[in-house]
Amino acid sequence: MTPTAQHIGIEATRLLRERRGIGRYVHNVLRWIPRHREDVRFTLFASRASDEPALRTLLDTIDRSLSPRTTVRDIGALKRSDADVIWYPWNWLHPRADDAAMVVSLLDIAPMLQLDGRWWKVLKRARFRRRFASSLRAADLVLTISEFSARELVQHLHADRSRIRVTLLAADDMQRSTSDHSATLKRLGITGPFFLTVGAHDKRKNLRTLYRAMELLHADGNIVPLLQAGPHRAKGAPSSVRYAGYVDDAELATLYKLATALVFPSRYEGFGLPVVEAMSAGGRVICANTSSLPEVVGSAGLLFPWNDPRALAMQMKTLLHDDALQAQLTRDGLRQSQKLSWSATARQTLDAFDEAMMHRAQR
Repeated sequence: MTPTAQHIGIEATRLLRERRGIGRYVHNVLRWIPRHREDVRFTLFASRASDEPALRTLLDTIDRSLSPRTTVRDIGALKRSDADVIWYPWNWLHPRADDAAMVVSLLDIAPMLQLDGRWWKVLKRARFRRRFASSLRAADLVLTISEFSARELVQHLHADRSRIRVTLLAADDMQRSTSDHSATLKRLGITGPFFLTVGAHDKRKNLRTLYRAMELLHADGNIVPLLQAGPHRAKGAPSSVRYAGYVDDAELATLYKLATALVFPSRYEGFGLPVVEAMSAGGRVICANTSSLPEVVGSAGLLFPWNDPRALAMQMKTLLHDDALQAQLTRDGLRQSQKLSWSATARQTLDAFDEAMMHRAQR
């Protein structure tokens, strides 16, 4: 009989500061696990004991049923925990547990790849390679978030594919927008069609290709702005870029819906959550045809080679002038996003915890 994880320990040292991306993944798995296993309990291993009040406030924000079933302990107690399984969600398995089964989430290996040519990143890449390799060796089971990322772990780190489980992400927690009015658009004076891009601005996000595509689009007489939402303004952005800054989820859903398309030119993504967010909100997607993005968008978006601004500009121009194509991509995107759910992610994660316990017992 397969054992079941009733007491789950979580390396939670980054839980308070990770609110989007990986933090959203952890929050939703936490929210849904008790709905699949009602007697489950958690121990969060925090950076310091003084984090407990803030962690309990966060748990109440995620779901009020979580705090009563959760104990908070210092990270130093993890090694000798009596949990059935320890989950390490932050791309690194550390510190190791003496007795519990150990499951690590390795979402992508971008930090160890040569995606940024700056020389001083060589040592940082080497450190991440050692960290990922060490985590793979120590874990009873590994979680990742796309078939692409699973292949990357095998190709670059010689991981054993039989010990990797894929748990796709979702966006069904995102508020669906019914509004045709946006405070951000009003503030920035955008009254007509626009393209949207979101996220951070590191080199692999490939904004340079998008900026060049915007220049080509304008040179062809298609004068539309690019709205950029994210943590800070990118260097080298053309004058057609309107910077929105950080927007909350409700406003972001409205922007996804109202934009001609989310343009997501990233050259490397373990999953690409904004793509699913946009489709779930009723928006359209143009994204690069590389890494996990074709797997995530399926046939519900327009694709282009990540390093070809002319191809991107052509897709943007086509969609800008084709109302029927816009309507079709909206319908297809909604159907594609509905194939994914956080409930399924949590259920598959629980299955992996149970399996890891069985592997540990057989050692």
